[in-house]
Amino acid sequence: MISQAALPQDAQQQLRIRRFMMSVAMYILAAVPQAVSLWNDISPGWVMLVWAVTAVSINLAFFLMFLFGLNLRLRDPSMTLIQMIAANTMVLATQLYAGEARGAYLVVLMIVMMFGCFKLHTRTLLMLSLGTIIAYALTLPLIRYIEGERFNLAVEMVLWCSFSAFLPCISVLGGSISGLRKKLVTSNAQLQQVLQQVTELATHDELTGAYNRRYLLEMLHHEKNRTDRGGPSFCVCLFDLDHFKQINDNYGHAVGDEVLKTFVGAVQPLLRTTDFFARYGGEEFLLFLPQTSLEMAQHCVRRIQDALAAAHFKGLPEGGKVTTSIGVAQYYLQESVESLIERADKALYRAKHHGRNRMEMAPFHRPILL
Repeated sequence: MISQAALPQDAQQQLRIRRFMMSVAMYILAAVPQAVSLWNDISPGWVMLVWAVTAVSINLAFFLMFLFGLNLRLRDPSMTLIQMIAANTMVLATQLYAGEARGAYLVVLMIVMMFGCFKLHTRTLLMLSLGTIIAYALTLPLIRYIEGERFNLAVEMVLWCSFSAFLPCISVLGGSISGLRKKLVTSNAQLQQVLQQVTELATHDELTGAYNRRYLLEMLHHEKNRTDRGGPSFCVCLFDLDHFKQINDNYGHAVGDEVLKTFVGAVQPLLRTTDFFARYGGEEFLLFLPQTSLEMAQHCVRRIQDALAAAHFKGLPEGGKVTTSIGVAQYYLQESVESLIERADKALYRAKHHGRNRMEMAPFHRPILL
């Protein structure tokens, strides 16, 4: 047996292999009428032997192509049409010696056509049906030669006519199923895209791309509960862009929007994947730093200040800079989220009062959890 690790890890390739295994199961089931025919001396033993060797060889070749990714070089990586042609050819070859049991082999051909619903269009399936019907008609003289006097033309014509009538119908049905599957796949992809857009709108600020206030507060409450159960402490940093109203008044709201987006663009590359940076309101932004001490939060804020000093703000005069005042607060046990943000806001107010473009720490009234 081949281990799971040896199989392709690509999801699409794994799906193709699963479908291929379904076709292998069909070959195994197709061996049943042949075994019964052999048991009752309807067909010679060498026919089943040749069929078994051919089936194993062909399916082994298909499996190796899937295993080593050779199928990816083909126009249709699933090789659905190639597999169906191979199966039809084998059935048409073995039914030459089926005698009175020929009808059971023809049923297998109809089952093979249903595999087309995974990939093929109705037109392709109809073309394959037409080719199979013609190929079956061409085998009738060979059957007559093999069976000799046992050949019953009337019975064979009934079988051929029935086969010719039902096979196109099955092809149309398989093509319809294939079309419905493709529409379903497309609809699911569109639904996923819409859900992603809705999620984006529900959790992010439309202008800056940062998280929105509601989502950040939700994350803060989760972290508070985790910290109260014994987890590490965390910090919040409240930012307010200095003199932002003057930027809007002097250069227009479009420039103000660019300043906000540039500020977010300068901050986000400096954050960890576990950090949350949100637009708290207007020109205010809240940075939530999980599992962070006050000293670590100060270091993070200094890096943000350095990045902001080096940033270029579109729409402002050459060399124009934007600064920010910051209030930093560390959570202590059993404190409410509202109280934590209020302490950061008071620290922010002190930073503005003491000249702006600076950082102030919120005082602690209770022991903190380190």
